[in-house]
Amino acid sequence: MFKSSLARRVTSGMAAFAASLGLVVAAGPQAAADESDRCPANSFCVFQYEGWKGEMKIITSSQTKLGTWNNRISSFVNNSGKWATAYLGENYTTTDSDIMIITDYNGAISSLGSKWNNTISSIRVGASEYEVTSGKPYMEWGSDYWGKRPAGLPAANQFGDLNNDGLSDLLERAADGRLWFLNGIRKADGSTTGKLVGGGWNAMTQLVRHGDYNGDAKEDLYARDTTGVLWFYPGRGDGTFGTRVRVGGGWNTMREISAAGDLTGDGRRDLLARDTEGVLWLYPGNGKGIFGSRKVSGTGGWNAMNRLVAPGDMNGDGKADLIARDGNRVLWLYPGLDTGKFGSRKQLPYAWPLDSPVISVGDVGGDGKSDLMRPINYQLFIYHGNGTGGIGGPWADMSWDNAPKVRVF
Repeated sequence: MFKSSLARRVTSGMAAFAASLGLVVAAGPQAAADESDRCPANSFCVFQYEGWKGEMKIITSSQTKLGTWNNRISSFVNNSGKWATAYLGENYTTTDSDIMIITDYNGAISSLGSKWNNTISSIRVGASEYEVTSGKPYMEWGSDYWGKRPAGLPAANQFGDLNNDGLSDLLERAADGRLWFLNGIRKADGSTTGKLVGGGWNAMTQLVRHGDYNGDAKEDLYARDTTGVLWFYPGRGDGTFGTRVRVGGGWNTMREISAAGDLTGDGRRDLLARDTEGVLWLYPGNGKGIFGSRKVSGTGGWNAMNRLVAPGDMNGDGKADLIARDGNRVLWLYPGLDTGKFGSRKQLPYAWPLDSPVISVGDVGGDGKSDLMRPINYQLFIYHGNGTGGIGGPWADMSWDNAPKVRVF
């Protein structure tokens, strides 16, 4: 289907989204023999006339101007995994704030209706609805609004800052597999800038980070690929990473992996993994990015949990804690004991939807206390920690790309 929508960009609130004004045309069953099959597989094609007749053009990238195709499009076929937006004016402008949103794998539309037939002057193409409506391939993240973290944070809370500038950073794997570094610094107009780390990260089934794992004072990254190999990516201190190192194979037996900080009190950061049987395993770090022999951290029952989050020290005792969400949308705080195990859990407030991630990059608010985050629709909300194991109410902070393959950590 395609939608006619009023696109609204709010840079001051760091939100960009399209509010649908209603369905214009839905793709019905396609006739057995028509000219839409001229469009190749995995392609987005536009046609000169209704019913996919006349000349055809394959659109592979965004077009600020359509040249000889300006005001000549009357039907289309989208067999690709790309989203698109069409505009009445050049350079993605329109006369009445109305735009056309074309979904991925939309199929064939034989007529665009009186408003859109022969009136399209520019087309934007992207990996998600967020990208084509906002015009950016990455999300807006402006943690400088809250200010820098205080100096001298305890070791358990020294994570989440990839370039060591005192602001919490994010990594975003976009829907097309590109990995973006979001440094949290806003420009004068309120917008932010993403730095491309690289492409191909859709080959990874898990992506986790939690501070410095090899002793060089730069935050690192772990990634598990589709074959079950776990890789260590040493941080360079600028939001990018050096040559990866193979940690080991067989990690696809783990349902979830979490870089969790120092859980044993030896000054080295560790890894947690939950297997398919519900056992929680501790992998003690060796201070060089690799791990020693695993130990049981929790026996059975952890398969009731569907999300593990490492927030650092949430309760103010200087020890790294663990957050887990169960199947009833309840969020639990497990206080760390510095022994690789956890104390009695405490329930946190609010319901936490099962289809949304729970995120922590430590102190976002600039007060030295670890915070939690989660998306709601098109925005990311911060739940500020109080330093004693509790959290406050949600604060809307940034725009959110809700495409299924997006991963923010």
